[in-house]
Amino acid sequence: MPYIRKTRDYWSIQQWTGAQYGWEEVCAEDGWRAARQTLREYRENQPEYPVRARRKREKIEQVTAA
Repeated sequence: MPYIRKTRDYWSIQQWTGAQYGWEEVCAEDGWRAARQTLREYRENQPEYPVRARRKREKIEQVTAA
């Protein structure tokens, strides 16, 4: 029986919105290349706000066939 993953990895793009709110997730990408391109775009268009990428996992909802 093959292993079935229970989580999915994705890259969270976060932007510093100030001390009151902290790091806020502005978008998410499935792959590192897409996340790196998005980071580059945010840094070019809004250089006054720091941006970072963090790898995260989310639980995959199991769909049972009836």
